[in-house]
Amino acid sequence: MAINVCRHDEKWIKRSVGVPRGFLSYGVLKILNQKAMSGSEIMEEIEKLTGWKPSPGSVYPLLARLREEGFVEELITDETGLKRFRLSNNGRALLAKYDDKKEVFRKKMHCMKRFEHMLHRELDEDLYQSSTKLLESIERINSLIKREGAEKVKEKVRLILTQASKEIEELIKSCETNIKGS
Repeated sequence: MAINVCRHDEKWIKRSVGVPRGFLSYGVLKILNQKAMSGSEIMEEIEKLTGWKPSPGSVYPLLARLREEGFVEELITDETGLKRFRLSNNGRALLAKYDDKKEVFRKKMHCMKRFEHMLHRELDEDLYQSSTKLLESIERINSLIKREGAEKVKEKVRLILTQASKEIEELIKSCETNIKGS
């Protein structure tokens, strides 16, 4: 009796690798807080923002649950077969609760990044710590540069990051050249 291990492994991996519980709900609420959208538009927006496209099997049941619980409202449209949803007042209150837990989400994301870097990218610990510190600094200054009158600070941050990226790319080219020359 032969067992198709590859098929089993692929199915297990597909079901076990994904976005942590609660992140999709939060993302959908954030998106619907900006404007009313259909399920397919929500999936496209999430893909545009993150590079990851949730499946219809994740988004549509979530929208149905959010509607049943009174967090989103279905809009009546002239478009046949298209359902658009918007955030209700209860949904805005729930989003505010999620936003209060923003730090918890941030810590979970950093934990996931560290896990991924250590297991799959085999990133040196010192480089990991430095890159984490850089990302945390960017996150902290981001809230400050969103304020009116912070255009000069935003431009300075952009220039610093552009210069750092350029220097790292130059190092990569130099290392690749040295490896080819060996």
